Amino acid sequence: MWFLKRHIASFVMLSVTLLSMGALAAVDCRDYDNIPDNQKGLCKYYRVQSTGARPVLFTVDEGKPLKRENAKKNEPFYVYAPDLSASPDTIYAYLDADGEAITEPLTPVVSSADEGIVKLGLKDSYEYYNFRLGTATDLTADPKVSLIYNFYTPTLRYWVDGKKVKDGWKLPDDIKVLDTISVEVELVVPVGPQKDSVDKFDKTFYISVDGDCENLVFLDTNGIAKNVLADGTFRVDFKDGYARFLVTATKAIKDGSTFTLNSFKDSTTKEFLLVDPFPGDLRFTNPDMPSLDNAAIYDTDGDGIGDSIATWYSGATDSMKVKDFFYSWPSDKSYEEYSGDVKKKKDVYGYPDVEVKLQGKDASGAVKAYVCFIGGCDTLTTSLTDSIGAAIQSATLVRGDGKTDTLVVKFNKKMDQTWKSGRGLKLNGDPIDVTAISKDGTEWRFTVKSGTVSVGDMLKIETDTDVCPKILTAADGIPTRKNNQEVPVQDAGRVYVDNEKNGFYDRDGDGRMDSVSVGFKMPITEKSLKDMDIAFYWLNEDGELMKIEPDPSKFTISDDGLVLGYAINDPEKLGVMNMLTCIDSTYSKDEKTNYGYAMISNKELKDGKKVTTEALEYKMHDYMPPVISSTFLNPESFQQMEPDKFRVTFSEAIDYKNVELGDDCLAFFVNGKWEHFSLSSADWDEDGRGVTLFMEAGEDLAERMNPADSVRFDNFKSGLRDREGNKVSEKSPAVMVEGDPRVIMKTMSMADLNKAEELSGRVKPFTIEHVKDAKAASDQTSLGVLMDIGFSTIMDEDSVGASIPNMEEIGLHWELYVYTNLGGYVGGASGNISCDDPFFDGNCLENPDKLYVRWNMRADNGRRVGVGIYLAKFKIKVYGAKEDFMVERIFRWGISAKKR
Repeated sequence: MWFLKRHIASFVMLSVTLLSMGALAAVDCRDYDNIPDNQKGLCKYYRVQSTGARPVLFTVDEGKPLKRENAKKNEPFYVYAPDLSASPDTIYAYLDADGEAITEPLTPVVSSADEGIVKLGLKDSYEYYNFRLGTATDLTADPKVSLIYNFYTPTLRYWVDGKKVKDGWKLPDDIKVLDTISVEVELVVPVGPQKDSVDKFDKTFYISVDGDCENLVFLDTNGIAKNVLADGTFRVDFKDGYARFLVTATKAIKDGSTFTLNSFKDSTTKEFLLVDPFPGDLRFTNPDMPSLDNAAIYDTDGDGIGDSIATWYSGATDSMKVKDFFYSWPSDKSYEEYSGDVKKKKDVYGYPDVEVKLQGKDASGAVKAYVCFIGGCDTLTTSLTDSIGAAIQSATLVRGDGKTDTLVVKFNKKMDQTWKSGRGLKLNGDPIDVTAISKDGTEWRFTVKSGTVSVGDMLKIETDTDVCPKILTAADGIPTRKNNQEVPVQDAGRVYVDNEKNGFYDRDGDGRMDSVSVGFKMPITEKSLKDMDIAFYWLNEDGELMKIEPDPSKFTISDDGLVLGYAINDPEKLGVMNMLTCIDSTYSKDEKTNYGYAMISNKELKDGKKVTTEALEYKMHDYMPPVISSTFLNPESFQQMEPDKFRVTFSEAIDYKNVELGDDCLAFFVNGKWEHFSLSSADWDEDGRGVTLFMEAGEDLAERMNPADSVRFDNFKSGLRDREGNKVSEKSPAVMVEGDPRVIMKTMSMADLNKAEELSGRVKPFTIEHVKDAKAASDQTSLGVLMDIGFSTIMDEDSVGASIPNMEEIGLHWELYVYTNLGGYVGGASGNISCDDPFFDGNCLENPDKLYVRWNMRADNGRRVGVGIYLAKFKIKVYGAKEDFMVERIFRWGISAKKR
């Protein structure tokens, strides 16, 4: 038999579509015998790594035969090579004239002036079939394939002592050590018209050996090992596709191993493309040497682990002495020297004190015996047969739901999968009924009636066929020994989680998750808690996934042992996201990260050791009430019948479609007391996360709610709730109302010259006074503006997050300009008033005041104005610690003639 290390590209083309002279046909040059005779000439065959491929391409006038003498001279056309993309590192095509590489399926060329042809060159690195070449007159014309190149690797044909060798051939039994055999090899063409003929060329091959064939010696035809390289590799030189060499053995060869001929080295990987093992079976015998026929390993004490080896010898054993014995189990990678007692009975040797490990899934082994006999000494080897029966290694009890429990049984080897149920196990000496529900190699799971098995009971395999007709047996069919060991049943230590009791909580109602709970189907203890690893996953302040791993000592266990709780003492310090009271991936930074779950792993007993199981993900529930996350008031400052717009945003979606928004759902702290306003006019966001309330229409503008007032939830029984059914909490704190200032302006539109005389003593064109109301203004009948300012958007937060006023950054800036009705400038003034002005007794929030800016009916130059119509432009900018707010209004004023 033979095989090749082919490059992957050699398998790309299964068939070729031939476009030549307008005819369409499928051609596969590997199946030469079935190619139509008129197309056989298209296929060209070359040995791999050859340099003789020199294609010639040309075009002819339409209607003329495709012959070289009809080639068109100086004719531009395209070289068609469609398979280059499938074989970029296998075939190298180039123009023979200048060596320029052809890399595209269509390459422009011009035929020669003397012959009208284009010569190409092809070089191959690996075996490849059906490489097409052809021509195209232009880029839009149908290409025509005229040549198909194939690069093959030759095969080898062997003769031994003049007889042809086929697969499975064996050397005659009478060939002895130091005998010589003659091996002849031919290189054979595997494809094309010369298929099966000798491929006559010169090539060097190299021989490699394995197994016992390391004892082979390769000689030239003169019996001299002169073609041995420095590393010991034997070289064979083929002449005209033929080579002959001699083979002998210095020691017995009994394992059926062979040698391999290798050639055609890959320049890149340095590996051989042709690797051809000798197809026969070479065995050289030594008539004076005994034979180690077989060996087996046994388990004599029933623990499922091999402890004894028996070996069987034959042949010249009368004078044989076993000097040293080595064994390898359950892997044949390394050997251990035996040093215990040896028991001998005729040609059987026993080694009862073997020490090996528990075998794995694919156990294998071997033995070596260094023996001496009349003819000398040698090392005999043979494989080690597994004769170990089934035995239980460990058993753990997993308590069930009250009807059945589960026994997890670990065997020493794979078991017979056909076993289903019966009295297959023995508990404390008595058989019990079990049903196999899982058969995973060496680990099986059996269900048993609840309460039948207890921790500490002793378990083994039942071997009495009267009790259990079908015995639990290893998959390899080795009988289970009666003395198979019994093992104690251990507690699996597994904990089963009850998802319905798993939840995240906000105990203080501040909108930040601060505690979790995990429920269990069976009570847990402090001891079982130590064998668990629990982690919870939530979002941090940046909206990214965070892992919370509590210290097990910080958990609390409920009285019934079914609920585990954990309180986060400082969630803000831990970085838990604020105003997040639901489990919804859209709240994460990337709007798709999942959070709000737990990962729990247990430490279970396996093979007598505690191992950590794979962490499982458990669903958690949102048991947190919604809170108000932000507010914004757009106050009405002009029309008393118009409502204020109050925007409330919640920490999560409210189930507004199934909850009635009653007036008692929200309470407002206004003018020193909590009140309820009508909430009948409300516009909910579609996602339920926010609502806009239209409030206090018809109420006096000066008496309405303003920024810096407060709002909180009310009606905790039938009020608002989230989509998980969590009702709002009484613990949720009141929230300060934020929004734009309410700027109420009143003005006198008419005055007469009498008033101007009364103000004649006032030199300044404009003056400002603080008054409690409009009536308190001493000169209210003069022209001016009375302002009622609701300071807002002025709060900052202290180091612990509480809202506090910063008086130094609160105040207003005003500007008043007067113009004639024709636009002429008359006069103007401006000023700043801070929140800690003495008129406010140092605090404009606690001691509100009205401001009156009076025009003394003078121009900027101090002269009194005359009768007429004037326009007043008034600007106010209210500033605080957050955002500024600006109002600009224009008033129409009139001055009439003096009255006596």
